[in-house]
Amino acid sequence: MRKSSLFVTLATAAAIAVPVTAPSAFADVTPQGPTRRCNNYQACFYFNSNQAGAVGPIVNGAANLDGQVFKPGTGTGAGRPVENHAASWDSRTRNTSFCVHRDRWWKGPYNSLKPQGRKNLSSAVKNKNSSTNWYPRHGDGSGH
Repeated sequence: MRKSSLFVTLATAAAIAVPVTAPSAFADVTPQGPTRRCNNYQACFYFNSNQAGAVGPIVNGAANLDGQVFKPGTGTGAGRPVENHAASWDSRTRNTSFCVHRDRWWKGPYNSLKPQGRKNLSSAVKNKNSSTNWYPRHGDGSGH
């Protein structure tokens, strides 16, 4: 066998033997489903867009997010306040939708999130989030 044909044969064999792997950065995320960074039956805020950075569990019916912080050790933004610092969110709840408002006491522009969903917050509430509640209900009875 000639050297050039041996080289082609070996190169072909090596290409076939090398396993093709997909990047693992989003391996635990379905296209529209929640990440696995939140606990089951919980919804979470994220410090960065696309469910990246530190994680902060959403407290149902919080008229004021003051005092809540992104969990330590969970990425960029850990230990920072959740209020006015969230860029995205997801939900691992089975049947509860959530609402986040720009202002305290469920006032101002808002975004809603369906169960088992994830998305970036809109510009109206991204890094300007101050209260949460179940959607479409509110603790003050105003609804949507």
